[in-house]
Amino acid sequence: VREILDYYSGQKDRGSQEMIVSMLRELQEAEGCITPERMQMAAQAAGVKESLIRLIVKRYPSLKEADYVHEILACSGPRCGAKQGMELLRILKRELEIGDNGISRDGRICLKTQNCLKQCRTSPNIMVDGTLYSHMDTEKVRELAEKMRKEG
Repeated sequence: VREILDYYSGQKDRGSQEMIVSMLRELQEAEGCITPERMQMAAQAAGVKESLIRLIVKRYPSLKEADYVHEILACSGPRCGAKQGMELLRILKRELEIGDNGISRDGRICLKTQNCLKQCRTSPNIMVDGTLYSHMDTEKVRELAEKMRKEG
């Protein structure tokens, strides 16, 4: 980690978004994720505010703040919302023990929302590790949560 930070802190364009993203990807490869401590160190190396690093980590889906195994993306758009989408989200949070930071208690699952998954005709929709689950209801969400809890 120190070697990565030292390298990027010596670059002429160390504060450019492209350079910061490259540094963050290398840090993630070395550590598995970009922890708050690593964000602070990356900000110092790049000579930018820590808030910029946090923004970049949130903007790039390939960068993650925790070393989770599964990512769930729940649609929070109007069509999914009209079909109990928010209730399904509450069930997922409860069943998978998702904290305020979006990470499950065991650290294996990250739950995020997106305003629209662009699959409105099959709403409500949930995406798990890039696989779309359509026409979801409370029973299907509970089954999905149970399956994810059992996976090691």
